[in-house]
Amino acid sequence: MTSETARTAAAAGTPRPGSPIVHTEAGLRSRILYVLARTFAKQAYRAWPLGDRGIRALSLIDTAAGRIPTLATVEHSPGTLGTVPVERYSCAAVADNQWAAGASVLYLHGGGFTFCGTGTHRRVTSRMAEALSVPVYSVLYRQLPHGGVGSATHDACTAYRSLVESCPDPHKVILAGDSSGGFLAAKICELAAAEGLPMPAAYIGYSPQLDLDADERDRDSIRHDALMPISAYRRAKRHWARGPVAPRGARSMLRVDPTVFPPAFLSAASGEMFEADIRDFADMLAAAGGIVETHVWHRQVHAFPVLDALLPESREIMRLTVDFLSRSMTRPVTAPPSETQVTAN
Repeated sequence: MTSETARTAAAAGTPRPGSPIVHTEAGLRSRILYVLARTFAKQAYRAWPLGDRGIRALSLIDTAAGRIPTLATVEHSPGTLGTVPVERYSCAAVADNQWAAGASVLYLHGGGFTFCGTGTHRRVTSRMAEALSVPVYSVLYRQLPHGGVGSATHDACTAYRSLVESCPDPHKVILAGDSSGGFLAAKICELAAAEGLPMPAAYIGYSPQLDLDADERDRDSIRHDALMPISAYRRAKRHWARGPVAPRGARSMLRVDPTVFPPAFLSAASGEMFEADIRDFADMLAAAGGIVETHVWHRQVHAFPVLDALLPESREIMRLTVDFLSRSMTRPVTAPPSETQVTAN
């Protein structure tokens, strides 16, 4: 589905603000991956030990994924923001849109605060740098067993504060993240407001985790996730309060003042554990007068936009992301597309 298709579909109905665009068709690769995830990956995740040794073993996933090359048009290099290590991705092309001039992206990877990193997310961050023609900083925040949610939040906020102080335009910092990284990006919004820092220019959440207690929702609304078993989520959750830095602020972004959030682009896989929270979050932002665009995709796995090298739908999400940013960061703001159902990709 192209952005133009979304606008055309939107014109056919008048859904309530915040209602998602639902993509009902999936390509062959997505359907195969969905079955493999449900049949094999979910079972492996259910059985994997999540003690310190098991979590350390998961770091091999990021090491292996780190060998995947970036896009040919993108360069990446290690660096720091404050005291936090990052990888910087940049494209030689210069942004030809006024809204992107001086913009930067801070990307927070997912992984349940236990695994993944810049290696597993190299393709999505390099794709974002190419698509936007702006620098993207992928944050290596502390994870278990070295630190829990409080430490990860501290590192994310430290990186944001440093980027605001050093980037060309502190009012054009875009926050992006998937899964638990989406939680950290939302925490930055919450804590930046509390500390008087500039509001981010936009929030991009790919299957964002918006509530640390997502497992406490009605079981029927969370048990159909094709990748993430509830039992594994709860085993990981037992470790999230670990130090050395104590958690700050709300455990749920649904309990945060919605006015602290900038224009938000959200995506979810239909039936995933976080879908209900993502829909509620979109409703909350829309009810407060915020700008929000939400996409729900059938027969996709949790955080599928990260799988840029595998899925055409992942690359389509990036095109939709760019389209959203071009509208939300341009004044006057135009209304985002919105529709209850879209059947073509």
